[in-house]
Amino acid sequence: MRIFKYSALAALALTTVCGSAYAGKGDLMFEVPKSAPLLQGKMLDLRFAEFAQGIWVRDPTQCPAPRIDRSDPGTALAIYRGLLETPGRICQVYGAEKAGMHRQRAAISCLLTDGGEAIELVTVTPRGTQGLMVQEGEKPPVHFRFCEKIIPILQSAHSD
Repeated sequence: MRIFKYSALAALALTTVCGSAYAGKGDLMFEVPKSAPLLQGKMLDLRFAEFAQGIWVRDPTQCPAPRIDRSDPGTALAIYRGLLETPGRICQVYGAEKAGMHRQRAAISCLLTDGGEAIELVTVTPRGTQGLMVQEGEKPPVHFRFCEKIIPILQSAHSD
């Protein structure tokens, strides 16, 4: 019983000396930037450029690609409108430069298959008529080759 009394007195003294502690909803929340610093002040879009649309593979012998999520890491990616999928993650554009013909940078928010989340900057650049250079953040660019076009579900249902 004495220990309880001394603990209570110590807590009361600490509260009196330090003052009250206030914690409110959202104290530990962080703010997600509306766009990456490199994209600030530019006309933004919510989708990738037309030249980047499709399924892309590193090795042309892997085309048609198996399901993207079952491919080896770094071997395949799919880009369709505002989505980018690679093995291990699926990402959505939250700010991209207006589609140009030579290069496009996009800020993406990703859900990882291990349950994590990531925010990145990705740059896509066409390489000839059948190639795409993809650079994630500060990593070196990776060359992908065009594999196949992504057909929207509504169009594929009408062709059956």
